[in-house]
Amino acid sequence: MGMDESFYLHLLAQCQSANLEHRLGALEDLRQHEYLDLVEPQFLLDRLNSTAHWQEQRTIIDLMCEIKKPLPIEALMAILGDAETTPIFLRMEVAHTLAVAQAEEAFDLLLTLLQDEDEEIALREVVTWDLALWGERVPRDLLLALLSDPELCAAALDMWRSQPPQSIPLERVLPYCTHEEKYLREAAIKTLMAAKQCVPIDPILSALSDPEPEVRAAASFGCIRLLEWFGDRISLEPLLQALSDEYPPVRENILDALGKVPSRIPVEPVAAALTDSTFYVRCAALETLGLMSESVPSSLYPLLQELSGSDPNAQVRQRATRALLLLHGMQPAPLRIPIIDLTLENLEED
Repeated sequence: MGMDESFYLHLLAQCQSANLEHRLGALEDLRQHEYLDLVEPQFLLDRLNSTAHWQEQRTIIDLMCEIKKPLPIEALMAILGDAETTPIFLRMEVAHTLAVAQAEEAFDLLLTLLQDEDEEIALREVVTWDLALWGERVPRDLLLALLSDPELCAAALDMWRSQPPQSIPLERVLPYCTHEEKYLREAAIKTLMAAKQCVPIDPILSALSDPEPEVRAAASFGCIRLLEWFGDRISLEPLLQALSDEYPPVRENILDALGKVPSRIPVEPVAAALTDSTFYVRCAALETLGLMSESVPSSLYPLLQELSGSDPNAQVRQRATRALLLLHGMQPAPLRIPIIDLTLENLEED
C-alpha cells in the first residue's frame, strides 16, 4: 500500500468514529484520495448497518456504487425486502445500487416490488427509473404497461427517454401532451423529443402555447432540435409568436432555435430582443444576429456598439463585440470560458 497506508488505516478508523462529522469526512476522503480500490464491500455493509443517519447511509451507498469489488448482493437484497424495519429512503437507495451493479440475483425481486401495488410508490418509481439500466432484460410489455399506470407514468416517461429513439411508443406518449397535470405534459414533450427524427412536429409546436411556463420551456428547447432535424418543414410563425413569451427561458430557447435557420428569419423580432430585461435573452439575440450576416441593417450597429461598451452584464458586452466582428466579416475567437458577472442586483443579501 506504500507510504499512504497509515492514512488509509486512519480513514477506516475515522469511519467508525462516534462523531458523525468525522465519519462523513472520512467516507468522503476515501473517494477523494483514491482508496476505493482498497475498500472492502463488507466494511461498507457493516458501516451501513451501524447507522440510521440518512446522509451517512447515502454516502455509503454512493461508495458502493463506485467500488469495483463484488457487492454483498444477498445482504443488500435483505435490506431491500425488509419493508417493516428498513426506512423507505434506504430501500430506495439500495434498489438503485442493485440496478447500477446489474445484480442479476436481484432482478426478479426488483420487478416484484415494482408490480406490487401495496408497495411504497417512491420505491416503485426508483425501480421504474432504473429499468433502462437492465436493457433488454425487461419485457417490453411491462415497459408499455407502466405508461398506463397513473402512479408510475411520470417515471415511465422519464425512463423511456433512455431507450433507443425508434423504440419509443409515440402513440402511448402523445396523450400525455394534453394531460391535465402540467408535469406530465412537460415529461411527454421531453420524451417525444427523445425520439429524435421520429418525433411528431405538431405537438411540440402546439406546446409553445401551453398555459404553464415549464411546458413551454420544454417545447421551446425542443424547437432547437426540430429546426436542426427538419429545417424548412418547421413553420416559423409559432416560434416568432413565442418570442413575446413572458417566461425568459422560452425567449432564450426560441432565439437559439431561430439561429439554426438565420437566412429564413426576419431581423426585427431578433433585434427587439436586444433590449430584453433578461441578460441571457439579450445574449441569445446577439448570438443569432451574428449569424444573420447581410440581413442585419447597418442601422443596428450603433445599438450593438452601445451594448458592447455599456451593457451592465459582461456576457452581453462580450457577445455584442463578437456579433459586430462577425457582421464585419471577421472571425472572433471561440467562447471558451464563461464570464461570471456578479453585480449588486445579482447578489442576494443575507
